[in-house]
Amino acid sequence: MTERSRQQLDKIHATETIQFRLLLGVAFLWFFSHALLCRLTLRIPDEAIVGESCYQTAKRSAYSVVPYAFMRI
Repeated sequence: MTERSRQQLDKIHATETIQFRLLLGVAFLWFFSHALLCRLTLRIPDEAIVGESCYQTAKRSAYSVVPYAFMRI
């Protein structure tokens, strides 16, 4: 592998890492706001486990959904 192709692969990897983190952050905020809204209206989110905090629910939901966005068909 040449040095140029290695640099290109590193650049692609860095770009995909940034995209993954941004998408994970957006998904986490989305699920966190949903969990908070459900907590404020005294409803239990569909994906919530009894006794789980809003943060834990949002984190688990985001990590279970985001990887599918990067699957290649």
